[in-house]
Amino acid sequence: MTVGRDMRIRGLFAVLVLLLSTLLLALPSSAIAYADAAACPAQVAALDANQAKIAAHNKLLPPSGVAPPEVAGPVNREADQLNAEKDGLLASLARCEAVVDRLRDNGPAPKPLSEKNSQAMARATAAARPRWQNPTPPAKMSDGRVTIPRNHPLRPLWDIVKKLQNPMADYPLVPLQGEQPPKPDAKHASGYGVGTRVVKGENVPAISPDHIVPKVEILYLPRFLELTPENQWEVLNAPINLQWLPSEVNAQNKNSKSAEDMKGVDSDWQQEQIALQDRKRKELTDLIAQLADSQVR
Repeated sequence: MTVGRDMRIRGLFAVLVLLLSTLLLALPSSAIAYADAAACPAQVAALDANQAKIAAHNKLLPPSGVAPPEVAGPVNREADQLNAEKDGLLASLARCEAVVDRLRDNGPAPKPLSEKNSQAMARATAAARPRWQNPTPPAKMSDGRVTIPRNHPLRPLWDIVKKLQNPMADYPLVPLQGEQPPKPDAKHASGYGVGTRVVKGENVPAISPDHIVPKVEILYLPRFLELTPENQWEVLNAPINLQWLPSEVNAQNKNSKSAEDMKGVDSDWQQEQIALQDRKRKELTDLIAQLADSQVR
């Protein structure tokens, strides 16, 4: 739905003619096609509100479609404002959806946040934002695991995130980083064997989807706190940042560590992991910035 305007001359009087121009854009429940409304709900909600304002505006237009300048002028100015707002919101939604598509990298979407969890993350983010003006490097524990210390501005948000249902549980055996999941009993490049486990009476590989950049470290990345909870959730669980690892490596060795802090793994593979982690850290930082730019202010 949009609002149009035109001008005609009748006799000696100039009158502005208000014309309704119907596009393939109406209230979102019927015509606006969202790639995934759950991924960018703030942008969708803002566009819904804009469409409601446009619908209300159009209902006030005179049946004849004409009005004197003192009436038509303000109405047309509002039409211009609403149409410009609509165009900007559509662009923001498109940018958000494009980044989400890259984050998912042909993998599954995370299970949506509940409204309760979304609101809790929003409150923790709002509380942290003014205290996190000059981000510092991630803190590490003595064994190399990335952590968020108590009394740190990010800690309340992390406490919420780590208690949420783990989307990695029962993760579908889809390709990650362009590679198929390892087969049962295969030898992994890390130097570990893959092993097997029994699921519903069948032998399946004992593997886990590993966050290349640890989830806890993602909270430290620039502009992460500018994102909505739903966008934060997409970044935290993005398939673009996942790889398959033998469960033993993931649980006992990687486990929120930077790649350089892993022990007892193949040295060549570890160097590859360090380079991969650096690339993914930069890639996530770039995508977070793009998502932040798409937010509705």
